[in-house]
Amino acid sequence: MTSSTPSAAAVMIEARGVEKWYPNGFQALRGVDLTVHQGEVVVIMGPSGSGKSTFIRTFNALEAFQKGSITVDGMALSDDVRNIDAIRREVGMVFQQFNLFPHLTVLQNLTLAPVLVRRRPRREVERQALDLLERVGIHEQAHKYPGQLSGGQQQRVAIARSLCMEPRIMLFDEPTSALDPEMVQEVLEVMQELARDGMTMVVVTHELRFARRVASRVVLMADGEVVEEAPPEQFFTNPRHERSRQFLSQIR
Repeated sequence: MTSSTPSAAAVMIEARGVEKWYPNGFQALRGVDLTVHQGEVVVIMGPSGSGKSTFIRTFNALEAFQKGSITVDGMALSDDVRNIDAIRREVGMVFQQFNLFPHLTVLQNLTLAPVLVRRRPRREVERQALDLLERVGIHEQAHKYPGQLSGGQQQRVAIARSLCMEPRIMLFDEPTSALDPEMVQEVLEVMQELARDGMTMVVVTHELRFARRVASRVVLMADGEVVEEAPPEQFFTNPRHERSRQFLSQIR
């Protein structure tokens, strides 16, 4: 399990009083606060509809919010497109669905954004991409198309694609929920290696073993609010709130 982050570590994400409403009047986030330090792995859990996925999607402006503030790697998130683009260059995201381009090979999926967005030399990016595919254990799949891969392999490609942009922060939105059970562990192992290497990560997941072994802190959300925030050992063995105990009893 990751140890507590020293107070001197840089703040990578600072969310204060974040509130979000949808056009139908439903309030998805109700004054949510969260601080994530460099090198931390923060796992967010909660029942369906609790706002956890909506919350992490505000970090890179995939979801708008109406009140509060969010600072990412020292940059205050605003409506300015240039500001959003700058933040997105520092933040990688892996979704439930793999979102790979089916008409491009694995290698082409990895190299497209670094070449077009960061304007890096193609050969340099291809070398990095092959190294990343080796890192996630699918180097031999570089010239295949996504449809030729298993779900676990596709998700590992999605992780490698995000890493190819050299992010300082990685967001994971239930990255194993669309996978068959036997494919879950291969994805979690890649995420655990990223954590060991010091990547700052915010992970929405219900994978209890991952949270216990890897998380610096576990955050429980319900009804658009943070109910509890604690180190994993405390959260799983002695949660303070009844809502946390109820949630854990339902997913164990």
